[in-house]
This record gives sequence, structure tokens and C-alpha cells, in this order.
Amino acid sequence: MKIPGKAGFVLGLIFFLTASSSLMAQLSAEDSVFYKQAVKNLVEVYKRAAGDQSRLYNGSQYGGYLFSFINGHAFFYDDKPSVGSVLYDGVLYENTALQFDEVQEVLIADSVRRIQLLNDRVERFTLFNNNFVRLVKDTSNLASPIKTGFYNLLYEGKSSLLKREEKFIREEVSTGELQRFIEIHTFYYLKKGKDYLPLRTRNAVLTIFSDKKKEIRQYIRKNKLSYKHDRDNMLIKVTAYYDQLTH
Repeated sequence: MKIPGKAGFVLGLIFFLTASSSLMAQLSAEDSVFYKQAVKNLVEVYKRAAGDQSRLYNGSQYGGYLFSFINGHAFFYDDKPSVGSVLYDGVLYENTALQFDEVQEVLIADSVRRIQLLNDRVERFTLFNNNFVRLVKDTSNLASPIKTGFYNLLYEGKSSLLKREEKFIREEVSTGELQRFIEIHTFYYLKKGKDYLPLRTRNAVLTIFSDKKKEIRQYIRKNKLSYKHDRDNMLIKVTAYYDQLTH
């Protein structure tokens, strides 16, 4: 009996992968590399063929906003989708249209259907050349400043630098009309060992790097880094420099 369409493709894929272990034992090291690539390519074909059955499109439809804002928008960087990647439910989806709503804190996939992904299944994603990871609050550590959500991983090394941008809708009545404004709150954290330390001020930066405070202070002055005017750049370079000093 002929099995049509996607069902036949899935059964063929299962049969192919089931036979892989015995076949691998018969291949040379060089042939194994080509074989593994062939399997990877086949899985990619399956994911494209699966269409709506793909796990990436299991979420609900994103509703958006029925009103406009006086200033700004709800999304990260741009209010239009951009091509990115997302590690979702253990599967990496590349070259995917994504948007990140920072008010509702949800990731939206597919610029046509606008599917709202389930946050607890999103491990990380890239968008506009920024890398985001999902952190979960440690309920056993009441002192931890980290709450569950998505964080922009600005730098990753021996230490890690994370940025969290939260957007809120502020409402006010003006000339008898309800107006809505976007407010942005930004927080920075340094992961040092197992601890996440808030970087609220320039002095806090020097305190956290106190074992190399003199060198860090000289580095900031020499490179004319500004916490006030160019915070991302300053924190990235200082964190990388600290890692270099303590490697």
C-alpha cells in the first residue's frame, strides 16, 4: 500500500534513521562525515516539509495591539520582523522570521501567521545580531536579582554580561483622550561564578571587579569609556578586559 504525502516521508525518515547505527559501523571516518551531513540535510528537509506540523508553530496566534502609541513600539529594536534563529523545544530553527514583544515578553514566529511561541520552550534566540537566553528564577535563592525571562547576552566568557530591557505601557488622559506611551527600564547583570550581580552604577562595576579595580579604572580612563553615555560598550569591554586579566 502506498503511503502518500507527509506520512510517507516521515515513515521513510524513521526507517532511514533506524538503520543508521549498523550502517555507521561499516563506514570509514571520512565516509561517516558525509553520512552525518546527509542525515542532517534529511532532517532539515523534513522540518520544511512538515509545515504546520512543526513544533515551532504549536503556539497561539499573536493578537498584537488594537491601539497606537504616542512614542515608540512594543518590540525589540524594530517593529518589523527580521530573520533570526530560535532554539525551541530542543530543535534549532534557523532563517526564521521573528519578532520579540518586550511588553508582553513573547517571541513571535512567522511574519504571516504570527505565532506566539511558548516561553518555557524557548531556550535562546538570535534577532538583529543580538543573542537572547531564557533564565529561570532560582526560587531557592531569595537574594538573586534574576527573575524568569529573556536576557540579552552581550558578552560570554569566563564572566557573562546580560542586559534585560523591559517595556511598559503608561496611560494618561490628555484633552479628553486616552493616550498610551512606551516606557523602557533597562537592567544589567554580571554572571560571576554562579552568582548574578546587578550593575546599577559605575561604582558598582568597580566594586564587583574590586580585585582588579586599579587596572579596570586605568583601562576605562585610557579608552575613554562612559557608563553614562555608552553603557553597553563600556560594560562589554570592561568585562572582557577583566576576563583577560584573570584568565
